[in-house]
Amino acid sequence: MKVEDLPLREALAHRKQAVVGEWLARTLRTYPDHTARFLLQDQDPFRNPVGHALRQNLPALYDELLGAMDAARLTPLLDGVVRIRAVQDFTPSQAVGFVFLLKAVLRERFPGADLAEIESRIDQLALAAFDLYMQCREQLAEIKVGEARRAVGAIDRAATGRRLGGERSLRGENP
Repeated sequence: MKVEDLPLREALAHRKQAVVGEWLARTLRTYPDHTARFLLQDQDPFRNPVGHALRQNLPALYDELLGAMDAARLTPLLDGVVRIRAVQDFTPSQAVGFVFLLKAVLRERFPGADLAEIESRIDQLALAAFDLYMQCREQLAEIKVGEARRAVGAIDRAATGRRLGGERSLRGENP
C-alpha cells in the first residue's frame, strides 16, 4: 500500500522522519546562519543544549501531535524549547513561531490532504507554547526585580555604613 493511500494520521506517522527533519531545518533557519550551522552540526548536549533540545523535543512533539496531545507530556517537551527561546533575542511571535513552521511542512508534503484537524492541533500546541513563553518571561522579570532590589539594598547598606562610620569617626570612636 502506498503512503498516499493510508489514512492521514498513518501517512503522517509514516513520513515522520522527513517531516520532522524539515521542521527542524526550518526552525534552525530562524537563527543566524553561523548559529544554525552550529546547532545542526554539534551533537554534544553540553556544548549545544539548544540543538540538543530541538533534536530531542521536535520528534516527541510530533508524536504527541498525532497522538493523545497529553498536556502532561506536551508541557515539558514544549518547555524544553520555549524556555531557551524565551531568553534569546526573539520576539514573542518568533519564540513560539517554530510551532507554526510545521504547518507549511505538512502542506508541502501532503498537498491536497485535509489537514484541518492536524492544523487545529498545531494551533493548540502554539497556544500552549505561548503560555509557557509568558511564564518564562514573567520568571525572568521577577528575577530582574529581585536582583534590582538586592542591588539597591546593598547600595543602601553601604551608604548607611559609611554615614554611620563617618559619624562615629567624628565623635572620636573607631569604626
